[in-house]
Amino acid sequence: MPDDPFPPPLWMILGAVIVCGLLAILVPMLVHTGERPPDKTWKGIFYSNPDDPSLLVPKRFGIGYTLNFGNPWSWAVLALIVLMAVLPFILTGILLRPFLKLAAPR
Repeated sequence: MPDDPFPPPLWMILGAVIVCGLLAILVPMLVHTGERPPDKTWKGIFYSNPDDPSLLVPKRFGIGYTLNFGNPWSWAVLALIVLMAVLPFILTGILLRPFLKLAAPR
């Protein structure tokens, strides 16, 4: 195994920190400011209004924001969130495969 300047666990952590930092900068630019969206645009707990260009809108109840599923970019954001949750498991499996082969009984 070649000597990497950053071992895999370190770059996995740094990657997540960098992504979170970028999101902290970009989210204020993508947030819908003003009053809450009307009730007719809500489908249960999901907000979907293709006529609203906002990616993030204030939640119907409580504090925080939710995705506008009428905006095509919200699906990309959702896929990115799922990828960030699953990728560490996939990378761990790939990186540990050589070690598991060595430890397997013959």
